[in-house]
Amino acid sequence: MLPPSVPKTWNIVFPILNRAKSLRCCCPVCSEIFPGFDPTYLDRLKNVADPLLLFASHRDEVIGFKLGYRRGAHLFYSWLGGVRPVARRTGVAAALMRLQHERVAKLGYPFIETRARAANNPMIVLNLRSGFQIVGFEVDARAIPVVILRRALEPPT
Repeated sequence: MLPPSVPKTWNIVFPILNRAKSLRCCCPVCSEIFPGFDPTYLDRLKNVADPLLLFASHRDEVIGFKLGYRRGAHLFYSWLGGVRPVARRTGVAAALMRLQHERVAKLGYPFIETRARAANNPMIVLNLRSGFQIVGFEVDARAIPVVILRRALEPPT
């Protein structure tokens, strides 16, 4: 558990200026939260449009991140994210999601979409509580059931 002095929200944003350097910051978190994580999985980011990478940190250590990119003219895809186990249930994931949605809405996207493994109930519940609706279901190339969720974003005022 993080000490009580850790704030409940994080506003630390690092836009991707150097993709390779930014992605290296994600690798330790990914290795900790995704069993068998292969850093080459992040290579697909080289070919996506308009990536947005947000970090949450505590004492100069990355404790969570949220990564997405443009998919078509009207859809932002929230692709990958996570929070280190030591920082879970402190509001980090929800804060990163809120900040991502605010930034994406300001960029003019009317919709955001994500996918979650069907067995990842905490992520599905967080998405539903954050205004997402289930819009589909599929079985991925590794035979893992995946829930597809989408949310309409409010234009900034």
